[in-house]
Amino acid sequence: MVRQRNPHPNLHIKNLIFIPIISRHLQKANLWFLKKQLVPLADQRSIVWITTPSPLFPDLLNQIQFKSLVYEMMDDYAKIHTSIETHIKETETWLINRADLIVATSSRLFEKGMKLNQQKKAVLIRNGVDYDFFNKLDYQRPPDLKNMGKIVGFIGTVEHWIDFETMYSLAERWVDIDFVFVGPIKIRGLPKRKNLHYLGEKKYNEIPHYCHFFDVCLIPFNPGELADAINPVKLYEYFALGKPVVSFEMKELLPFADLLYLAKDRQDFSIKLESALMENDDRMKAKRRELARLNDWSVKVRSLQQALSHL
Repeated sequence: MVRQRNPHPNLHIKNLIFIPIISRHLQKANLWFLKKQLVPLADQRSIVWITTPSPLFPDLLNQIQFKSLVYEMMDDYAKIHTSIETHIKETETWLINRADLIVATSSRLFEKGMKLNQQKKAVLIRNGVDYDFFNKLDYQRPPDLKNMGKIVGFIGTVEHWIDFETMYSLAERWVDIDFVFVGPIKIRGLPKRKNLHYLGEKKYNEIPHYCHFFDVCLIPFNPGELADAINPVKLYEYFALGKPVVSFEMKELLPFADLLYLAKDRQDFSIKLESALMENDDRMKAKRRELARLNDWSVKVRSLQQALSHL
């Protein structure tokens, strides 16, 4: 267990011990581990906040005391974990109906929560950014970017939802541009080219330094239901630095269509990237920064406090 300094005496932050495998055979053991750790913490005043629909939760929550349950919907988990899609859907339906408050980070997830929760106790609070953290730095070029020229970059988990066929075709077309992916690598068989770079996971305090040296930032998610349920944190992080962003069309990005480059298909993505690389407009940078500032986490916290006050 990793113990962290608690910012408030009534807020307990713990990494719980359990076996990270979903299996009916291990379910009893995991329930025992989690119950032993949570029972001393939880009582009739506690708010339990859940962010992932693990099949363990229905049984676990029936064995501990708490006052209120908050379920935060951050992704369409059933579309991410397709091998256990049925389990995820069953658990999420249970959590949504049991929750005293549902916090959704995108309009599609909010609609899903409102549809399934009979008491309609849902609130839409989109993601945000620590604006000052990204802006009050003496930026240092990371060593693994030192020998690169123009950089088109992505920050985030390298997973199956990224359209790597498009990324490869772009790298093939622009051989003098380096395409950089910064984040944990969760899949195998990534396309290889001299100008495709997978730099792996970095510490969070290093991320602004990478973004600062990107000429264009990417959100290259495959279009579809999974992408439409995402309100990407990286958009606000990119915008906090005023960066031009190229993405496939996603429902949550449509309101910002005048501030970024949205592509309808692979060919259009290439066209939009070319426009982004040629951009030289300080007014656009200023508008992006302002949008990020208006979506600072402090603003989100105020919205959340108001929602929690009803509990």
